[in-house]
Amino acid sequence: AKAARSGDARCMDLILTRYKSMVLRCARQFFLSGGGGDDLVQEGMIGLYRAVLRYDGEKNATFKSFAALCVKRQIIDAVRKNNNVRNQALNNYVSLDDETDFFSPSFENPEDFLISRESFEEFKEKTKNLSKLESVIFKKYLEGKTYSEISAEIKSGEKTVDNALQRIRKKISG
Repeated sequence: AKAARSGDARCMDLILTRYKSMVLRCARQFFLSGGGGDDLVQEGMIGLYRAVLRYDGEKNATFKSFAALCVKRQIIDAVRKNNNVRNQALNNYVSLDDETDFFSPSFENPEDFLISRESFEEFKEKTKNLSKLESVIFKKYLEGKTYSEISAEIKSGEKTVDNALQRIRKKISG
């Protein structure tokens, strides 16, 4: 790692080749919506490259453990950034009852349409497990209403709204 950091391209290639299987294993543990596994592998390789540049052999960590941590953090950061961009879609109201609102003709290729349809169906299936109160709160939340606005409309406290949204998150993500 020290030689690679000093500019030895052969050493850098050797490290990137040797640890690629570790990157592949780590990338398989995560999912990037709208992206492929190759995107996560690429992010992992960036994390590995950064590990080479930042590794300090005088610390009590082996390069392998340091690299694994850097790779995992890079992939997690990529997933988080992707999810943040994806969450902007929650600001736009989408009818959960009418699929024609969800499937606009703006898809560039059939694969995107199918992925979107599968995602919608999966999402719809998960929302069937919501209680009546959770459904009402969730719809109002998707409309962009604040906790206090929702609590005023359902005539209940903000803590009730918060607890319901926590349960909804668990049901939808689980």
